Amino acid sequence: MSNYKDKNFFFVGSTIDGKDYTNEFVENNEWRLGWEGNEDDDHYQSMRTYYDQMREGDYIILKASYTRKNNLPFFNPNNKTASVMRIKAVGIIKENLEDGHTIKVDWFGDYRTTMKEWYFYTSRVAIWMLDYKSELSGHLIDFTLNDVEQDYSIFLKDDYWKNQFYTDEQFNEFELLQQEQESENQFAWVHFYQEFADKLRPYFNDRDALIEKVIETYKAINMKLPTLEREGNIVDIDPFTIFALFNKGITDKNRIRIIQGLKEEFSIDAEVPESFDGIPVVNNMAATFYYFKGDRDEHDIDNLWAVFNSALDYEESYSEESKGQFVEDFDTVIRQKGMKWNLTMGLYWIRPEAFINLDAKNRAFIASEENMSSEFVRKYGYIAKMPSGEEYISIIEAARASLKSSRSKYSTFPELSFHAWYSTQKNDKDINEAENIPSPSLEDADLSEYARKLISSKNIILRGAPGTGKTYLARNIAVEVASGGRTKSFDELDENHRSNIEFIQFHPSYDYTDFVEGFRPTIDEDTCEMRYEIIPGIFKEFISKAISRQSSGDKFVFIIDEINRGEISKIFGELFFAIDPGYRGKSGAVRTQYSSFDDENKFLYIPENVYIIGTMNDIDRSVESFDFAMRRRFRFIEVTAESQLGMLEDKVDDHEEAVSRLLRLNNAILEVEGLNSHYHIGPSYFLKLNDINNDYELLWQDYLEPLLEEYVRGFFDEMSILSSLKAAYDGMLSENDYEN
Repeated sequence: MSNYKDKNFFFVGSTIDGKDYTNEFVENNEWRLGWEGNEDDDHYQSMRTYYDQMREGDYIILKASYTRKNNLPFFNPNNKTASVMRIKAVGIIKENLEDGHTIKVDWFGDYRTTMKEWYFYTSRVAIWMLDYKSELSGHLIDFTLNDVEQDYSIFLKDDYWKNQFYTDEQFNEFELLQQEQESENQFAWVHFYQEFADKLRPYFNDRDALIEKVIETYKAINMKLPTLEREGNIVDIDPFTIFALFNKGITDKNRIRIIQGLKEEFSIDAEVPESFDGIPVVNNMAATFYYFKGDRDEHDIDNLWAVFNSALDYEESYSEESKGQFVEDFDTVIRQKGMKWNLTMGLYWIRPEAFINLDAKNRAFIASEENMSSEFVRKYGYIAKMPSGEEYISIIEAARASLKSSRSKYSTFPELSFHAWYSTQKNDKDINEAENIPSPSLEDADLSEYARKLISSKNIILRGAPGTGKTYLARNIAVEVASGGRTKSFDELDENHRSNIEFIQFHPSYDYTDFVEGFRPTIDEDTCEMRYEIIPGIFKEFISKAISRQSSGDKFVFIIDEINRGEISKIFGELFFAIDPGYRGKSGAVRTQYSSFDDENKFLYIPENVYIIGTMNDIDRSVESFDFAMRRRFRFIEVTAESQLGMLEDKVDDHEEAVSRLLRLNNAILEVEGLNSHYHIGPSYFLKLNDINNDYELLWQDYLEPLLEEYVRGFFDEMSILSSLKAAYDGMLSENDYEN
């Protein structure tokens, strides 16, 4: 189902000369175009052009089209007639016999005994050819192949159908009915999530069976199971991580596919939700609630199960005994590696009406008297520090009391969570100014491991093989730090905080005058004569802004892409001393190169609220320009190709194939004498598949082979090495073959 954009979809008639051939077509695994013996007919000639385009692998759908005006499944006050198309069978074309009439079909969806009906966007022609690119066609295809319920409002709000079915007054009534229905359905996901949590509970003592059911779910829905352990060898799992499988940065379509698979595998009665309003999601790159084996403590996953069970017990009874056990388990888990605010998110998933989510968006939202009672805001304000179990219970009770207030605009935690998310979509004004929320302490913020390393070191360099997404990662880290941990998405960053991030790229021509300051020609406005003035460079302007806003608590991040391509010491000049984390602030102020010409700005320093991120490729020929004294002032963090595989998930059509080829190729590179992991191919190269119609051969020819040729240029057996690497890329070699 992942290659829809490369397929055609043929909705075909089921009658020939007035006779219905549905049963014969399905039972004989074929479809026929009529007009046999009458091929000169104009209608046949028109349809023949579509018949000739039918190819193996395309989808074919047997249909019947008609009209109806009674008992329509939508508001029809004037008893108007609507066009209807019934789906009878769905198949994949196996062969076009090219006789002008016959198509061999593998029918896999049989709807002859059901009334699978689609309204409005229909056709009565013998062959109706569609693709997945247009919006209306996409809806019809999803309805046909994925059983996605038709949204009638999409059509009834279109002027063409709206004017056929409603007067202005009736359309207003229709919209009111829609709003009422949407309100009922908006948080219907709560029922599914709670039942799924109940279904997981018995597997506390049978986790092998649980792991097997998760694996079987992904096989059934034909999706690649995300990485849940090193090398894909899952030895244990917790319930929150299973919830995170469909509560992370993926499309709603894929969320529904996963949930549908889980519903069938775990025999869940609740309906599959179509709306996910009010559900917070975890970062794709940190979607497990545990560290991988070797990095986590022995009982980390057991502890997650313990707090899962005690949370359900507490919600069921609210007894002092269950409360005490929950608090104890909560306090144990928040001391585990990487486990802070995500725990409240997980608790919210399993019991949305009992536990409040305290991610960055919610904490910002509930710190305002616009959204919560003044008593709640006075007591808690912006919750910058992770609460203990007792404190978390207290926050829940106070929040629930606030929602029950007659002045409250919201009544439940899901409703509160949805409006917290919705408020972040409005970038009209800085959230700190709008809500009067102080910038949180970065030590208490919900930050990734990379961001925490930047905070502690002030200056970091992300190093690794080409294509590992270092620049993308640098920007995400900058967003985390600049927002105080409130978001990891640049798109959700308000304009004020966006201005706290600067991005430049070094190159051989870059120098001190571009970066710090230098003489530049200017024109005197009065005399129109040219003169030379000291003009601050991009970095000096940046740190001047950071100095002016130190009291606000704002954090500033300066990103230098390809940092090793410039002459570092020459570009930084005397700031070589000032960037040292030990000499930040006024005590580390230095005279700039042009200070003797500038009485007002003789000294320059780098404030504590400035952080620097550089990126570099390990194998870049200019790496030697990074001298040892400058190296000492940066923390070097390796970004491996394997660690960034998550960027391919939900970004390429066949994620599993792309990852397999990448890993095979990188394993083969390691076997080449003179090469190592610094020469690995990063996953960013495989994102180019979207631009070349998933052509892996073209990806090799135009992107990978030229790079690998540079790697092995001058090697004695250059052509033999390239041939072996290509064979590994194509899956033609086993690991033992690499030894030769």
